[in-house]
Amino acid sequence: MKRIFNIYHGGLPGLSFLLFTAIALTACEKPEGPGGTSSISGTLIRQSYNNDYSLLINEKPAVNEDIFIIYGDDEVPGDKISTGLNGTFIFNYLRPGNYIIFYMSEDSSAATNDETEVVIETDLGRDEKKDLGTLVQLKTLDYNDGSAMISGVVKITNYTNESEWPDLVIKDISYAQEQEVYLTYGNHTFYDERTRTQYDGYFEFNHLIEGNYTVFLYSEDMTGATQMVTITRQVTITEEEQVVSLGEIMIEKH
Repeated sequence: MKRIFNIYHGGLPGLSFLLFTAIALTACEKPEGPGGTSSISGTLIRQSYNNDYSLLINEKPAVNEDIFIIYGDDEVPGDKISTGLNGTFIFNYLRPGNYIIFYMSEDSSAATNDETEVVIETDLGRDEKKDLGTLVQLKTLDYNDGSAMISGVVKITNYTNESEWPDLVIKDISYAQEQEVYLTYGNHTFYDERTRTQYDGYFEFNHLIEGNYTVFLYSEDMTGATQMVTITRQVTITEEEQVVSLGEIMIEKH
């Protein structure tokens, strides 16, 4: 302190004092991080799509998701918080400076839907309450990540052995037991799920997301042109917890 007083001239601070004061104030400035009166907040929502991003299944607050903050030029996160019930988050008591906020989200441009960092850079002033607004997290769902259901009952028309096409004679109509039924989602090239009918011909596919489905099974070809023919039903699920009954599906056996 004595050296400071020695550089006064005529009651006014000299150039050396001004430079010293500027350096001292700069040295006293605290770096980015906790200890201030500013904050950064936002709301994270999750948009869930089917696996090729052709259909938005739902949009909801992203609850209990990790949000990270990096202080200034640091290379590692300085803190982490989790989103609340409405997807909201807030980093309180920050000093002025530069900050990076980031969270994890699936990458819609990647073939395998790998996760990537979504990064937001922001400047923060003194006593500033910065709201980053609504941030979006992407997620893809498998066909069976939902809550809808498709069901039906399969019956068999049995013909007498003595009768032949086109003069077939019905022997009886019964429930198809242990009949294989297949389910395909969207434009998938191979079936996604296979089930078997119960003793009363009943079958169901559960936990389905919204979208277009093909339900199919095989029946004997009574004309003799081929060994089997495919019986198909097209179904569109438009909402969560929807239940679609296909009713009775008839197949034939000789």
